Amino acid sequence: MGTGDDDTVTSGHGGGARPVDGGRPGSGARPGLLGGAFAIIGGLWRPLYGFALAVAALAACGVLAITALGFALAWQAFDVFEEAVEGNIEREEPAFSNTGDSDVAFFWAGAVVVLLLLLLVAAVLSLLDGAHAVAVRHALDGRGVPGAAVLWRHARPFLLRIAATRLPTLLCVAATALVGIMLFDALASGLIPGIERPRSPFTGFSALDWVAGLGLPLLAACVGPFLFARFSLAGSVVVFEDVPARTALRRSWRLTRGSSGRVFGIWLVITAAVALVSTLLRYAAAPLTHVAEPAMMRLSDGNVFTTATLVHYTPPAVAFALLPAAVMVPVCLVLSLLYTRLRTRERERAADRGPVAAGPPD
Repeated sequence: MGTGDDDTVTSGHGGGARPVDGGRPGSGARPGLLGGAFAIIGGLWRPLYGFALAVAALAACGVLAITALGFALAWQAFDVFEEAVEGNIEREEPAFSNTGDSDVAFFWAGAVVVLLLLLLVAAVLSLLDGAHAVAVRHALDGRGVPGAAVLWRHARPFLLRIAATRLPTLLCVAATALVGIMLFDALASGLIPGIERPRSPFTGFSALDWVAGLGLPLLAACVGPFLFARFSLAGSVVVFEDVPARTALRRSWRLTRGSSGRVFGIWLVITAAVALVSTLLRYAAAPLTHVAEPAMMRLSDGNVFTTATLVHYTPPAVAFALLPAAVMVPVCLVLSLLYTRLRTRERERAADRGPVAAGPPD
């Protein structure tokens, strides 16, 4: 298959090929990733955002189903929790000193919800990775403007393999974040002799306490994001090179090995952009809590804890469902274009060294 390493995209209005960075044809300037992404959006915005809206609808349905399941699993526990709190207050004890068996039920319900959300995130990212890699391949090969249905049809054969690369990295992020949180809490109780995590009022702690007590949990939590960034090009590798998931992960690691600073810099920008858009979407979704609160109060017979849980998680759930259409189109295009740049650089370096294969032929 063609790779389109000349970094051109065909205009959707019958025009000729033009650089994906929006520069003048024939200028020879190397396109920038963000400029290239927006150039592709300019030519393919209808199919890209049509597909993203379809994925957002799928994410919304998934969030609704997982939310309903989570409340169903914890429904009885909320009643037990409310009765326990009321009993504690009547006995003039701390309100949450004894909550019965509800904590165990909440734990298992939460574990099921988190696992299902990870699967949903993996599915959403796999769909977006596949479709946008196909879009970049179409654009760089000058194949014209595919419809959203064409993106789906061409991405579908790769989705299981892309998911097989996404799910392990997401599990790594979740696992290392959990380890970091547990280590953060454990260091406060003297887990490591001679090191104590600084806490309020933040006086009387040594420099070692500050460096190790805060640095060790942060270091543990960062292992997952590090692996996620290094393996983040695996979806594009699957689409462009048509290889198994394991090979795609190895290729992504090799491609990013010599450009770790660039890759991590891009991911810092992506993380900041996603965080900013998520925050804006949460604020925009806040008025929905005025509808959710009275509805849940009636449904739960006035259980304030069930209602408070729904109110707390409604804005982030809405934000998650809207993210594919709000910000993920340029993000996924940037990652696919980054793959093409790193592969081109790999081949150029291999050509300089001699006749050594830099990657699978197109």
